[in-house]
Amino acid sequence: MKQNRIKMDDKAGLVLRIETVINAPEECRVRRRVRRCGRRKTEWVPLRKRVAYLFRYREIYRQCNSRYLAALAQVDDQTPALRGLDAITVPKTPASGRPVKAFNPLARVDSQLFEALMSGEHALHGFTNRDVREKLRTTLVPLSDNPTTQSAQVSRLPHRLHVYGLVAKIPRSRRWRVSASSYRLMSAALRLRELHFPSFHADAAKAA
Repeated sequence: MKQNRIKMDDKAGLVLRIETVINAPEECRVRRRVRRCGRRKTEWVPLRKRVAYLFRYREIYRQCNSRYLAALAQVDDQTPALRGLDAITVPKTPASGRPVKAFNPLARVDSQLFEALMSGEHALHGFTNRDVREKLRTTLVPLSDNPTTQSAQVSRLPHRLHVYGLVAKIPRSRRWRVSASSYRLMSAALRLRELHFPSFHADAAKAA
């Protein structure tokens, strides 16, 4: 059975081509002069395979391709999220030459760090070393009991976070700020640990 359809081809991974194929033109309509009851009038009639109607084929192709591309634009693209996840879970070596430890979104220590950084009071003016230190005192993030050593430990955190693009330094200050994209990434990491992982774990236990 002949059908009209739209197909999409990825040519060698370089060119995305959208193509409308009309095998049953009679399902489409074209406005033309016809004779009805001995009188000439203009109506929408079934489309035929004629060279004279190429203009109408072009209109249909353009409209169908445009609607298909517009629909594709609404599809969620997971690439940015996966790239962001890869960016923070792979060890990095900055220009200084000393490797920087990657983050583990499922680890309790890193999730508590993310939660501390996303605290609402940091949204307006950013955060300082002391702000983060106060937030981490009641968590499992390993901090020394010595205030001086503790400050040095926390001072290394912004550098690590900055290397992975999670925070940015506020000019002419000692404050740091979490970017909007980092908020989305850390929020997703927290939801993965606190919400989705327990749910997936329960589903796997039922299926076992």
